[in-house]
Amino acid sequence: MKRMNDMSHQHDAIYTDEETNATIGSHQMPIPMNWKVLVQPNQVKMTTAGGILLPETSKDNEEYLTAHGTVCAMGDLAYRDRDTGQRWKSSVLPTVGDRVTYGKYAGQKIVVKGVKFLLLNDDELTSILPEGVEVAAYLG
Repeated sequence: MKRMNDMSHQHDAIYTDEETNATIGSHQMPIPMNWKVLVQPNQVKMTTAGGILLPETSKDNEEYLTAHGTVCAMGDLAYRDRDTGQRWKSSVLPTVGDRVTYGKYAGQKIVVKGVKFLLLNDDELTSILPEGVEVAAYLG
């Protein structure tokens, strides 16, 4: 079995943390096991486009209502039945590179060389965001 860390770094994807600007290559990412999915969350903006610092309540609202990110890697049993190993019977399943949504408190938070990731169960992803769709907080 070829491990991700043994692969050539020639076509290495680079992941950057929006807040710290830390970067890592895909060869440095954790490898999700079984039915786990590794997601790089979109990070909450701390300032407005005009440079005004957002109050803590605004950041909390934004974080709660924009829990979304990009699928970076998937375990070999993701989207398979836990008992039989058969692929789920759904025509809509996320793949690496898809932008997805998940619950605010879902997953295990991990930081690798300054880059934030979430390790989620496959059934904790709630939707796939279509190309070009932006998610923003609903302030009602």
